[in-house]
Amino acid sequence: MLERVRACPVIWSDDTRSRFAKPGERTMPYGHFWAAIGDPTAPYTLFHFTTGYDAATGPDQFLGGFRGYVHADCLAQYNGLFAGGAKHVACWAHARRKFLDAGDAGAKAVERIHRLYHLEHQLPPPDTPEHIADRHATRHAQALPIVNDLKTWLDATLGTALPKSAVAVAIRYVTNHWAAFVRYTADGRLSLDNNLSERTLRLIAVGRGNWKFVGSAQAGERAAVHFSFVGTCRHLGLDASAYLREVLPALHSLGEKPTTDQLEPLLPDAWAKRQQSGLIAA
Repeated sequence: MLERVRACPVIWSDDTRSRFAKPGERTMPYGHFWAAIGDPTAPYTLFHFTTGYDAATGPDQFLGGFRGYVHADCLAQYNGLFAGGAKHVACWAHARRKFLDAGDAGAKAVERIHRLYHLEHQLPPPDTPEHIADRHATRHAQALPIVNDLKTWLDATLGTALPKSAVAVAIRYVTNHWAAFVRYTADGRLSLDNNLSERTLRLIAVGRGNWKFVGSAQAGERAAVHFSFVGTCRHLGLDASAYLREVLPALHSLGEKPTTDQLEPLLPDAWAKRQQSGLIAA
């Protein structure tokens, strides 16, 4: 699943933290679950657990070598990935929140971002070449002028705002990553925001209220595997219990070193197609 996600042209990525038990320490440190979600060519939701919050064990290890588009927040942990050839697509939802925090001073930016979302809601999903081309053309003709108008306002307002004010912080957040914020207009396959990742991480965030922490660093790694299966099933609208009941025994029967050809029929999307074929036949 990870190999296929790394081979697709667009991914969505984010992280959430979780405490884990560490022998000999009275206070449990924080680890992080990193998510990576593939596009329709690789519709998998993958998780990677790290005991720290650094790039080397996070995005660089999990997604190192990826050269496509990455929807992600403006975190320094992704900088190595972008320096290596991946193209950053920043999240307008995060920018909007920062301008909302600025109150009336950020109202004009919020109004322009709302116009971008209003236009976005009228676009078709990127599920066919025609729809992808339509999304790109509409954004180029209608969204790009709004984005350019916003940039003019940002530059003018930053010159008069107090350097440490909330609106100045919000403006610098956007202008320091301007190319990443504009990039979604260049390709119809891309999204205006990274909300897909945030919704996916609720799988962990909601559950964390019950299980509180993972038992060890190794338990975090195993949990990431489990979350990847369940998250992918949720992403595809599948019954995760039914999928696992059939696939886990089949996977076990393949031994320690199954081949790609043996694994392919057990992927969640391949399993779903078999189920659908069976229903049609019935």
